Amino acid sequence: MSKALRYLSKTRPEAATNLMGFYKHSVQALDEKTRFLIQIVTKITVGTERGLRQYAPKALKAGASKEEILDAAMMAFPAAGLNKLLDAINILNDLNLLPEVEDEAGSAPKVNKDLGPLDLFPEKRMQCLKRPDGDLLVYRSGPEKVAVYSAKCPHSKATLCEGTDQGDKVECRVHNWVFDLESGKCIDPSEQGGKRDLIVVPVAIVDGHIMLQ
Repeated sequence: MSKALRYLSKTRPEAATNLMGFYKHSVQALDEKTRFLIQIVTKITVGTERGLRQYAPKALKAGASKEEILDAAMMAFPAAGLNKLLDAINILNDLNLLPEVEDEAGSAPKVNKDLGPLDLFPEKRMQCLKRPDGDLLVYRSGPEKVAVYSAKCPHSKATLCEGTDQGDKVECRVHNWVFDLESGKCIDPSEQGGKRDLIVVPVAIVDGHIMLQ
């Protein structure tokens, strides 16, 4: 439950109960995958990025293929228009929920393993590296100590590059999970269960450069 919905349930409990009751009982004939695919269409139509980031991963988890997720997005076009559809495509691509496209040569692009000189990364500061093979978070905790993680939140799959930088921690803006950047551990203080840590990307320091392994 989002912070806003928790607030509404406390300040207007009857309205919140009726709202959730209507939603629960209005989709009884639909299987879970279908419900989440329809949510993709509606969230794109009304232009709700947070909702799209929430329900698109749920559709994948419920058994939808990336092709079905793309088709659901395309179904929103008549009501949403081109601009909202293109914005949604960018979000789905950021979540890695779109079918992969080969390059012109018919093969995946070559991955550059050199993330850059160690000296380019100040100590005790999170930095985001935008990469075609997936954005990365880099955190240098000491002169020769650096941690690299996938920038995708392991909970919502939103990019932590757009999260709230708390110095040695980063907070996901979707469901407010907090991660320690030195260890990668989730230190979310809320009541939500199933906490998952950041995905570690193995690296080594070679000749003063941070290199993917």
